[in-house]
Amino acid sequence: MEMMNLELSLKWLDISSMPRGTVFDLKKDLHERIYDPFHQVFAQLATIGLVTPEGRKVLDDLVCSLEGDESEYLFKKKLQKLDLYHDAREFVISNHLQPGVVRNELKMDNDPITGILMPIKFQLRKYLESAGVLKTILDHLSPSKDGYVRTVVDGTVWQARTDPAKTVIPLNLFFDDFTTTDTVSPHAASTSICGIYYYIPCLPSYVLSKLVNILIAGYVLTEDRKLFSNDVLFTSLIDILIELETDGLEISYEGNSIRVYFMLAFITGDNLGLSGILDLVESTRANFYCRMCKRNYEQRQTDLIEYSKSLRTRQNYESDLQLADPSQTGIKNKCVFNKIPSFHLVYNVYFDVMHDLWEGVCLYGLQHCLHYFITIKKYFSLDDLNRRKNLFVFGKLNSSNIPNDIKELNFAKNKLRMTASEVKTFVTFIPLIIGDKIPTNDEVWLYFCNLLKICHILMLRQINASLIHILRNLVSNHHEQYQHLFNDTLKPKHHNLVHYSSFILSSGTPRHQWAMRGEAKHKEAKQYCRSNNNKLNLCKSLGIKVGYKFAYNVVNNVFIPPAIDLSESKRTPHDQSSQYLNKFIKYGSVYAQGTIFVIDYGSMFKLFELERILIDRDENISLIGLKIQYQHFNEHLQSFEVIKTSEAELISNINHVNIRATNLHTLNGKLYYRYCNLNVSIN
Repeated sequence: MEMMNLELSLKWLDISSMPRGTVFDLKKDLHERIYDPFHQVFAQLATIGLVTPEGRKVLDDLVCSLEGDESEYLFKKKLQKLDLYHDAREFVISNHLQPGVVRNELKMDNDPITGILMPIKFQLRKYLESAGVLKTILDHLSPSKDGYVRTVVDGTVWQARTDPAKTVIPLNLFFDDFTTTDTVSPHAASTSICGIYYYIPCLPSYVLSKLVNILIAGYVLTEDRKLFSNDVLFTSLIDILIELETDGLEISYEGNSIRVYFMLAFITGDNLGLSGILDLVESTRANFYCRMCKRNYEQRQTDLIEYSKSLRTRQNYESDLQLADPSQTGIKNKCVFNKIPSFHLVYNVYFDVMHDLWEGVCLYGLQHCLHYFITIKKYFSLDDLNRRKNLFVFGKLNSSNIPNDIKELNFAKNKLRMTASEVKTFVTFIPLIIGDKIPTNDEVWLYFCNLLKICHILMLRQINASLIHILRNLVSNHHEQYQHLFNDTLKPKHHNLVHYSSFILSSGTPRHQWAMRGEAKHKEAKQYCRSNNNKLNLCKSLGIKVGYKFAYNVVNNVFIPPAIDLSESKRTPHDQSSQYLNKFIKYGSVYAQGTIFVIDYGSMFKLFELERILIDRDENISLIGLKIQYQHFNEHLQSFEVIKTSEAELISNINHVNIRATNLHTLNGKLYYRYCNLNVSIN
């Protein structure tokens, strides 16, 4: 009963839109209106002999187990006793005397400016000791041996820095500012917060996609980050990272105590945030803006390839620091994170595909292409495009990211307004939405198809050497076409793209570390701040809430989802050795009758429509799939033309088959599978 009561409190406190005060008011009401009256009834029943002394003791113990947490102070003490909660540390950023009103009088007051640092060592210990977490990490801590680049451990940067004699776990930091009120609110600027998150980037994608696996390191107000140096803001955080790297952490694993070490792999975020955190110039018009190389402003506007001789190194970084001239070097101050023994700014080979590609290169190209198709060539009208988009069946997997209609005003200004997810969905399916209206071999359409191939490679979760070579050529062709066709100079995000081949080899696939999930993590803090209407000491209030949410996750062991989830499945008899399932979930995707799925074999894949799901006595799942036959690859539509068949095939050992759900789409009575054919065949 005590644990059930604790879990109930944590469940309410885990709800982002539920203020903490409301939860403890509810707890108080439960005690006053339910627990205490029942206790009084038990006492009266015992007095008249209807309850034995032994029964009275049991009932008293039962009620007492529900007491002691009706206030937040008592509840924290209980959580700390159970090793489920540690207080966040409020560190001082500035402690100068300043004018203030004290007891209705104007005086010089000591009102320190503070930030919040979560108990990172405690979080990591509880996280790694949770069911399945450390085992999953250890299973994915070794580099791939099949020639594919997947996560950070496959990158040359990590392999050159890590110590094979120790169990070293990579950590990625994520920095990003977010507003906790409406952007038009008078308090929007003063309540904007810089969130500092961290996660273990070698975890598989189906684990990292769960926001509970992105942990909170701390919060500081955005206004304070603009006023104070990174050295002042992040010294406390850096000290902890140094301790984790040099001293490690004692973890209980499978009944034994082992020591694991943590090393900062990459600092991640958007371009503006990263430049600020790394003490580089933040203006995109700066002469030396790039974080990875020293190409100047004019060179970056026309560069088609990466120039290896211009890359930043530790030697030229130190020389540039001595110059102390940001206009000639792009460096404002020495990066404070260089204090970490294994880390250096030049090792931070990271770019964010969400901002560079979907909110950058794709949006620039899409605006030019639509202007060309609609205004210059008049292949179709803006109304035709919107109507076709609205009638196109995107499929269940894409239904939540369909963009709104493009407005005439935004189109005229060449300013399309879409989120990164909406751009991704729209750009991916444009070939099937309006491709048939565009003549074959139109030079702008060929440019767009080239862009699609770049998008496809950068969104893969595993990339081999041949695709990296193809990517390098595609980017060079794209940049040359962009300048020639649209008479436009390359933007900073175009320049970032020339580094992506090196980035993948150095750091792993872009999709595995993109900012999409980090920005999704902001939602929890935004909901909480808006529900409690707190304008004072937001960071401290958020730190307490985060502590409760973490305790809830630990108690419920939610960090590692099952690879195959049968919790929502219904079973019907088939024969003595097996049963039918109506559905199952693998890596977050639902598979049921009629689901279109792909089995990926690397250089070849097969398409099926799911007909039956069988499960045997040992809980092994087999699928009966109807083959979807390949007709040919339509280069103009960047899609495979396919037809459904009645030929069935049995697919066994689903746990070890690389399977993923997908959609088929119809255009002019024909069935298509939208896929960029990059030396991949369909069987």
